[in-house]
Amino acid sequence: VHPGLPVDFPLLKSLDILPNNLPCQLTSFIGREREMAEIKQLLSSTSLLTLTGSGGCGKTRLALQVAADLLEEYPDGVWVVELAALSDPALVPQAVASTLDVREQPSRALMDTLTDYLKPKVLMLILDNCEHLLAACSQLADTLLRACPHLRILASSREGLGIAGEITWRVPSLAMPDSQRLPPMESLTQYEAVRLFIERAVAVLPTFQVTNPNAPAVAQICHRLDGIPLAIELAATRVKALSVEEIAVRLDDRFRLLIGGSRTALPRQQTLRAAIDWSFDLLSAVERILLCRLSVFAGGCTLEAAEEVCSGERIQKDEILDLVTHLVDKSLVWAQQHGGQTRYLLLETVRQYARDKLLEVGDSAHVRNHHLDYYLKLAERAEPHLVDSQSLIWLEQLDWDYDNLRVAMEWASGSNQTEAGLGIAGALGEFWFVRGYFSEGRRWLDALLSKGKGASASARAPALRTAGSMAWSQGDYSQTAAFYEEALALSRGLGDKRGIAWSLLGLGDAA
Repeated sequence: VHPGLPVDFPLLKSLDILPNNLPCQLTSFIGREREMAEIKQLLSSTSLLTLTGSGGCGKTRLALQVAADLLEEYPDGVWVVELAALSDPALVPQAVASTLDVREQPSRALMDTLTDYLKPKVLMLILDNCEHLLAACSQLADTLLRACPHLRILASSREGLGIAGEITWRVPSLAMPDSQRLPPMESLTQYEAVRLFIERAVAVLPTFQVTNPNAPAVAQICHRLDGIPLAIELAATRVKALSVEEIAVRLDDRFRLLIGGSRTALPRQQTLRAAIDWSFDLLSAVERILLCRLSVFAGGCTLEAAEEVCSGERIQKDEILDLVTHLVDKSLVWAQQHGGQTRYLLLETVRQYARDKLLEVGDSAHVRNHHLDYYLKLAERAEPHLVDSQSLIWLEQLDWDYDNLRVAMEWASGSNQTEAGLGIAGALGEFWFVRGYFSEGRRWLDALLSKGKGASASARAPALRTAGSMAWSQGDYSQTAAFYEEALALSRGLGDKRGIAWSLLGLGDAA
């Protein structure tokens, strides 16, 4: 204890007088005020609260911070039981007993001894990193809580313990700015992710500052790393050798870039890849397969899309719902509801990891072809409804899946499946027109029509009419006429009266 601190200094009261084994934190805790208040409220009404979330999201640090604030409410102490290094489930009760300094008694079960010790205590146990010992942790928690009325357990795990009375609370990402709509410089530090990056960067490079020129790169780093504290801290350490602009550019290879965490941290907290490896290795074989296949989606997907794209070898369509639910439970997939529809999303960091795994097993092309087929059918199904009474419904559906449609067109172009790409582009004409995506529509059409000169007339003609519509919308009337002339010739060759009519109408508009 520093001799200059007064006896009534709050830190001394909490950490040195009240019984506990909370570790002294060497770095500051950033933000999380709302989350801490909510967790404290939940702990007042439940005996078991499990903080869940993906690797590196800050579950442990949040639990420790809440526990430090609540020390005075537990006269018999707050005790952290660290389980990450434990591999044998049978040793979980022993880990708790060792933490509490409870000795095993001859000819008596250790759980009975633990229960008797804890029964009269007003005490909090923090079971940290339970995910690889779920069954043992669940059994221990259930046994103790049934017998010990004043015991509180705060657990951290990739998924809940799954026992009666448990409340699971998912730890969100840190608040971060939208890198596309950057707030004013003076408002940037209101975001927790930015504050964390700045503080950790200054720790390794005291001269580091956020300036007007580098602020967009800082915001981009925080946004692309999904506000994950571990990832942001690892990125911040790189300012010793790289500018923030260079760090932002290299995030496409984030698993090689984000290494070099504290040497005293757990191995899985020293690199971003190791943090996700820990979660991935705990999955069953079919859960791993599904997670990898889900990586082909951009911006999430519906259950129907997952069933169509991800089923096949080793996974039946009717298994997808249960498997997706397991991945949601394990904090690797997010379920988001909107307008009565649930979409399943992967954080971009998890998605890149799973995509790399998919490439390793050589399954990427097969799954991406399924993805292309599904979104071609979706675009074709949507096209006639974009001009009828259901147009608002289908426009919103295409908004939700637009990133997937882009990915599908990109794959079609790069894998010599140009006709499928032309099919999507041709069907999106009304969507692009209504949403005002004229320039983007023209870029896709120019690229696909250029690569698809040998495509069938039935695939090429609709895309040419859409290209004519996009060119007309931008006042490029000579190009409009050229597109519609070619479309007219192809439609006449096909005997397609509807196509002929639309091509003549386009030529009339151009004239």
